[in-house]
Amino acid sequence: MLHFRRIDPVHSIQPLKYVSFIGGGGKTSLIEYLAKRLIGVGQTVAITTTTKIYARPPYRVLTEENASSEWARPLVRVGKRLENGKLTGVDVEDIKQLGKVYDKILIEADGAKGKPLKFPASYEPVIPAISEKVYVLAGLDALSGTVDDKVFRSELFRHVTGVDSHTSVTPELFLGFFSEHIMLKGVDPGQSSIMLNKYDMLDDKDRAVEIARRLAGRKSLSVIVASVLFRSFYEVRVV
Repeated sequence: MLHFRRIDPVHSIQPLKYVSFIGGGGKTSLIEYLAKRLIGVGQTVAITTTTKIYARPPYRVLTEENASSEWARPLVRVGKRLENGKLTGVDVEDIKQLGKVYDKILIEADGAKGKPLKFPASYEPVIPAISEKVYVLAGLDALSGTVDDKVFRSELFRHVTGVDSHTSVTPELFLGFFSEHIMLKGVDPGQSSIMLNKYDMLDDKDRAVEIARRLAGRKSLSVIVASVLFRSFYEVRVV
């Protein structure tokens, strides 16, 4: 039997300090939502990256100085440098320094250029070892398009799998991304959650339910069906 339970993902990260986000389909939106909610309960938040994020104010750049209690509070976005309007990736020591100043450090540890699915290059994702939880995001809107339309680094995916660029993203193909070689690469299943985002964009909601059922059936995986846009999050379990 499939059991859906409405949750607030903020509750699951309340006792944690370092949380990373990888995959595609809404990482930045989820991070910004969680940051706002955390601030609402009195916590301070630093949003940072091991890749690149847009330099939305308030932001700071780590040059010769370290994170300071005089930085913007309760929220700051932090990168190593500012390049073409983006903050570049920090390292683990920078993240630890931020952790001395802010209650929560939310780390965008992957890039997908707005695509709902991601096939990682050899050096991706860049998950800091200090992470206490990892959210693996995928956009359910991938089910309405082709591999080239919906997969970041589709050329690598096609090279490895042999599929055509015009191949449709079926539920079966979508599920194939949740392997230790693709979107679960470098992820400890016991310290992570898969978030299937953009449920609101599906015409056929049954496809999302079936995907969630099959993923939740893998006992080590935590699965959430979500619409970050509409602040709706459901944990899925097979009972």
